[in-house]
Amino acid sequence: MPSESPAFDSVTTKLIACVAIIACLMLGVVGLLLPIVPGLLFIGIAAIVAAKLSPAVDRMLRRNATLAGYLDKTDGFADLALGAKVRLVCLLCVKMLIDGVALLVAGVMRVVKAAERA
Repeated sequence: MPSESPAFDSVTTKLIACVAIIACLMLGVVGLLLPIVPGLLFIGIAAIVAAKLSPAVDRMLRRNATLAGYLDKTDGFADLALGAKVRLVCLLCVKMLIDGVALLVAGVMRVVKAAERA
């Protein structure tokens, strides 16, 4: 269930959010090319911020069960104290990294099984 966040009411806040989305997308693309930077993590962060900014993006992302879970965990983020926000962001980053590694391992296993059959 999407929630309208009062955090994105002002034009300045929307501009900052757009800059953050663009920066995360750029870091994500760099991360996809360089193994040192976690690209999927930054793309995920950009998607979450975009979903909070746009109800259309929120609806589109909620069609995926994994992404819907991330979005549910960030509902009410604007009402949290700063320390709780930092903890939530750190925990979500760790979860995204774990999910990304699990996705990567599953993909590698598929490739290995396909190579063994060939």
